[in-house]
Amino acid sequence: MESIVKSTVERRQGASQKALNATEDMTILVSQYIERCIGCHRCMDACPATKGTFTIEELNEASKPGTKVPQVIAEFAFNCMQCGKCIPVCPVNIHRDSMVLYVKHKLRKQKPYHYSRYLLIKGRKRPGLARTAQGLYIGMKKMMTRDLARFMETSPQKKTDVVFYPGCYLYSTETVRRTLRLLDAVGCSYSVLGGVTACCGAPHRLQGEFAEAERCLELLHQKVKTVNPQIVITACAECFEEMNRLKTVYHEKFEVQSVAQYLLKQMKTMPKRKIRGKIVVHDSCRFSKSPQESAAQEIAAVFGELVDASLGQVSSCCALWNHGNDPGNAARRRAFLRKVKEAAPTLACNCLTCYEELKKGDADIEIIDVLQLFEEALDATPKGGKKK
Repeated sequence: MESIVKSTVERRQGASQKALNATEDMTILVSQYIERCIGCHRCMDACPATKGTFTIEELNEASKPGTKVPQVIAEFAFNCMQCGKCIPVCPVNIHRDSMVLYVKHKLRKQKPYHYSRYLLIKGRKRPGLARTAQGLYIGMKKMMTRDLARFMETSPQKKTDVVFYPGCYLYSTETVRRTLRLLDAVGCSYSVLGGVTACCGAPHRLQGEFAEAERCLELLHQKVKTVNPQIVITACAECFEEMNRLKTVYHEKFEVQSVAQYLLKQMKTMPKRKIRGKIVVHDSCRFSKSPQESAAQEIAAVFGELVDASLGQVSSCCALWNHGNDPGNAARRRAFLRKVKEAAPTLACNCLTCYEELKKGDADIEIIDVLQLFEEALDATPKGGKKK
């Protein structure tokens, strides 16, 4: 018993130290970026968020530890979508998105209501009223989605080579049910790890809540270790990023793949038929120019006609991560979808976050989850028919 208590205490101390280190590391990194900045303003020229009138020098000053953040810069920080469009244009390799994220960290006690509401039920057991809200939410969802209830807020019991990690988006039932069906179709033996208490910490990190993000990651690591998988798959780009972070922090060996990536590698067991016309694959900010985006493009080319649409400088960011704080979100989204419509009638999303956000709007095009193409191909194949 004494050894168990000692192990638990050591684990908690280790998690607390990692949480502290995460904030310290970001503080050091931002300070290095500020010293390196040459004030060329290219990052702000590329930024799609609504901006006030301030200079790079003022933004740098607001990013320093211990300095006050002027109201105009605070508004800009909460308008920031963390899309990363500022990164590739910087001639001295500064990550302006991380610097703005650090401003959010400084303002974490002053965040807008929509920011705070988004975190209300996500993560470990919540304090006070938030715990009650989380419990009511989970109970309601279990009653409404009984077929998925066995996956909610539990640690996987079955040892498998593949873990399907929907995390918080376990409650996005359309995508989760579709993924489960497709994994069964390719004969995959898998475990499911999902629920708001198994949150990867990305929602917290993207609000500057670095310590809580690390605590979520530590708890998630404990749950993943119960399976010790070879592959972890997810359809959320933020979950994908955090799983790779978990690998690095905890020195794990498993491979992280998007669900689309994984299914593409199982293509020999799936039907291959043209079921669609022209398709544009959405340029998700976190999957942009990556193997995950390439996988989605290859899938679109198998089941339809992939259109390599050049959308110029129009922002393709779904804008979830400023939680509606920027009044310019809607106009940018409409401009993006108009550009897509000029190229194709269908926009396929490889990131669940983008899919759910973009389909909320009044779009004059069809917005689909790229996994839907696999499902449509299955539905179009007669029982006993050839998969080609």
